[in-house]
Amino acid sequence: MTGRFRLPVFNSETLSQIMWGMENQDADYMLNIKDGSLYSPDMGEAEPEFLVELPSWSSSDGYQLMVSFTNTCKDQNLKEKLSKVLSSKSHGVFRRFRDVLSEDQDVLKTWYDFKDSRMRSHIISYYREHFKKNKEELLSDDLYEGELLSEFEVKHLEKLDSYCEKLLEEASDNPIRRKVLGAFTNKEAYEILENDEPKGAIIFEVSDGVACILIYNIEEKYREQGLFNLLFDLFNRDMERRHIEKVAMVFKTQSNFIKGIFALHETDLTEGESYGVYCVHEWNKGTESSETAYVL
Repeated sequence: MTGRFRLPVFNSETLSQIMWGMENQDADYMLNIKDGSLYSPDMGEAEPEFLVELPSWSSSDGYQLMVSFTNTCKDQNLKEKLSKVLSSKSHGVFRRFRDVLSEDQDVLKTWYDFKDSRMRSHIISYYREHFKKNKEELLSDDLYEGELLSEFEVKHLEKLDSYCEKLLEEASDNPIRRKVLGAFTNKEAYEILENDEPKGAIIFEVSDGVACILIYNIEEKYREQGLFNLLFDLFNRDMERRHIEKVAMVFKTQSNFIKGIFALHETDLTEGESYGVYCVHEWNKGTESSETAYVL
């Protein structure tokens, strides 16, 4: 690329334009990084060196967003209605989903806020990736991690803190399990916090080219908010960057939660009596990146 142009300032106008271009299926839009405008071929000639692809977004991404929103619903009646619409998977599912939400304008607004927040985070990851190509501009980057998660932050621990040590202690509920956990000496963790207070973690160790997840936990009050998905996705992106091909879960993986996670993302999980193994690349290839997966 000739010249030096940073991506347009990430403001509400740029965000709205990119989101509109992502969801509009009538044309293949690109972003003009000189001025932040959208471009499509029917607009005439443009300087191709200043055009970049918009973040990928398909109807399956939109469907998955509706699934995620439905899982967060506390109103069981609404949750059942939305689940019924989604299970049909027939033509017009997006319209019928919105029709159900339109019965309550507050709920409809909650959906739009949820969708905008998720798409915004997706776009921020896209911005980060393009900034990486121009590392000298990172010092003037207007984005910061606080934009990615309004209430929570995630941190990587090379050495476990007291919260993770407590989780390990509580997980050592029998001598065999205690011995297994004690055999790992270089434990790491991803921890999720709210107002500097840990609310969950994935504790693991990399050994002989294989990552072993020892335990995971999300505090009960904070479950069903997608926090585990965020931690787990971030973990898998990190493992692939480290060239780790396989991940072993050294605990029983027959729970409906674990099975549901892998079924949803169409990733094979080989199950043993007290462990599970899956391919990192298979997960990452079939899963849209979470908010901070490319940031930390």
